[in-house]
Amino acid sequence: MTYQQQTALTVVIIIALVFLLLYFGLGLLFFFIALGNKKRKDPTVPCKGSLFEKNADNENLIAGYKWYDKTYHQEVIIKNRKGENLHGAEFRNPSNSNVWVIVLHGWTNVNREMSSYAMEFYKRGFNVLLPDMRGHNNSEHKFVTMGWNDRFDVVDWIGSIVEENPKAKIIIHGVSMGAATVMMAVGEPLPDNVKCAVEDCGFTSVWDEFAHNIVDMFHLPVFPYLYASQVSIKRHIDLDFKKASSIEALKKSKTPMLFIHGEADTFVPFEMVYKNYEAFGGEKDILTIPEADHAV
Repeated sequence: MTYQQQTALTVVIIIALVFLLLYFGLGLLFFFIALGNKKRKDPTVPCKGSLFEKNADNENLIAGYKWYDKTYHQEVIIKNRKGENLHGAEFRNPSNSNVWVIVLHGWTNVNREMSSYAMEFYKRGFNVLLPDMRGHNNSEHKFVTMGWNDRFDVVDWIGSIVEENPKAKIIIHGVSMGAATVMMAVGEPLPDNVKCAVEDCGFTSVWDEFAHNIVDMFHLPVFPYLYASQVSIKRHIDLDFKKASSIEALKKSKTPMLFIHGEADTFVPFEMVYKNYEAFGGEKDILTIPEADHAV
């Protein structure tokens, strides 16, 4: 091999190594940003850049926080089927109602940030359970699973309510990642106690959501970086981006559903609501809000 050929081969090898470093390095970075544990030192301080920080002066959010802090509730802990501790805030209504509403928060959020929703259900005489999703706040798990594995946690929460009160009537309500969790959960066998479900701005699949945001937020192409991230993730947790599909879960469900989405939503693209709605074959309704942004 000539000197020129050796030099050319060395350059090719260096370029290949740099590409692999970028491929796996940026993929791993996206993985930890998106799915790393979201526990906060102070859950009353909104996550930087979140809609709760951007809308800190929203009257509904402020009223919800005040209600949460002054209304009696207790922390409840159950173990999921993996033996992990799941934490939640439980508001038992003095009306002694048999109706329970499980309200699920979104990515990077905590249960307290669903307090404006919980307040409205509570005012109507319902009991409310606000879980911390796995990988968030006090619930155990090293990583966030975008609703896919959380769907089993929702089934376990439902089981804990029914075990205590076999006559309970249960509504599942989720926002953003919580909405995707709702849609994924109703694809599992659920007891007759679950009467209906509400999803507000949920995505069609983890792959679709990440494919949108890796371009929109990180300005990286889907190929190769999302593929690299998927490779990195499979080494740590059981999460297949494409398999984690709200659409496929909805095809298996008959739980009555309400689909909600803001028409100006760019974080979870508005058109996803129609894909989810069309995939569901049970009793359903849809509500779209003109000019409404994500989860607002």
